[in-house]
Amino acid sequence: MALDFKNIKSADLFLPGLVQQVFNKYQRTDGSSLSAAERAQLFTELTALLGEDLLERALRLLDEWAIIIYYTPDRLRRIVELVSKRNSAHVMRILPGINYCKCRYFQRCVLQLLEDQEATSSTESDCIAFTCEHVLAQRLHELLNRVPREQILTLEQFKYFHEDVYFD
Repeated sequence: MALDFKNIKSADLFLPGLVQQVFNKYQRTDGSSLSAAERAQLFTELTALLGEDLLERALRLLDEWAIIIYYTPDRLRRIVELVSKRNSAHVMRILPGINYCKCRYFQRCVLQLLEDQEATSSTESDCIAFTCEHVLAQRLHELLNRVPREQILTLEQFKYFHEDVYFD
């Protein structure tokens, strides 16, 4: 299953379009799961686009974190919560379909925001990335898991979770 470069629009030639094309290619509408060969090919393609390190961190999150999808009562809006199974105080919330996360890696490597102390004396190598492991893990979870954990929230609860996505 190679990428179909003949039918790519010029706007899709950038990394976000290519990543979306990979996810679209493996999306199942009939409820079936990916075969082992399809999973291997998916991981190969994502590694080529995003790097092995990021994919490994996202897969580790799928193993070590619980993922819960919260909906509004009308089920029109949702927030995904990732909770560490080792430390339930370690929580990350993201909005599906939006490439944003408030984690330090996303802020530093995707948005290229440097903290004052990092700007003057950075010991880490320069980091440039398209996304973080939290966003990638959420997308992989959505693609690979047919029965996600879900919960309906009141509008007030949902508003609190939504605000938490952006505020530290």
